[in-house]
Amino acid sequence: MRILRNSRKLSRYGCILCLLLIIVVNPTSPLPREIEERILTNYQIIEQLSADAIDELIANMPSLLGNRLVILEKKKGIGEADFVFENVLVKMMRDSGFKVTQSDPEDKTIDVESMAYRFSFQLIRMSLSYPKISRRYWLGAKMVERKAEIDIFAQLIDLRTGGITWVGDTQKQLGDVIAYSQLKYVEDEQYGFTKPPREELRWSRLVEPIVVGGIVVGLVYLFFSNQSNE
Repeated sequence: MRILRNSRKLSRYGCILCLLLIIVVNPTSPLPREIEERILTNYQIIEQLSADAIDELIANMPSLLGNRLVILEKKKGIGEADFVFENVLVKMMRDSGFKVTQSDPEDKTIDVESMAYRFSFQLIRMSLSYPKISRRYWLGAKMVERKAEIDIFAQLIDLRTGGITWVGDTQKQLGDVIAYSQLKYVEDEQYGFTKPPREELRWSRLVEPIVVGGIVVGLVYLFFSNQSNE
């Protein structure tokens, strides 16, 4: 009660409280470097998602006869990010012991008799999005929910007989939550697919300036009130 009777102390406590609220509403302190390095970039998320899907497809494929060439053929893609999946596919299949090529199946320089299979795949969906951008407890730090999805259909064709020996598909998802300030770190200006639209809640855009404005007005009032009391 003594604090309430002392206008000078009350003003000081009010100023401190308002400053703390401004810091909470507008957090600008970057995350420590070691934390930044542990956060996957959007490009890395697409790579990891591709790897998870390909790992499942390879695990479900039947054993191939002999050490024969396998042609990788894309039947359908989703656009700019296709090359990420294709690069991961080549690496993982080679690491798994397959002898693969991305040459045109109609290339006459390739001896068809030396080939065993064609791995044909379709990228039905491969996307990265920010489903939710909001603050925790309204006045907390702004956070971004990331979500990546992939949907693949694949089949293995015996080039000697022309028959389909295996059909597979897989769906994978990856997601996490990061600080809004980290978007500049995880996005890559070179690749458009790493910069999905930021659909922030409209009400927050209107409320935040009002809150900050109210805090500033409160600070000004407390300052002049304190000066007049002195």
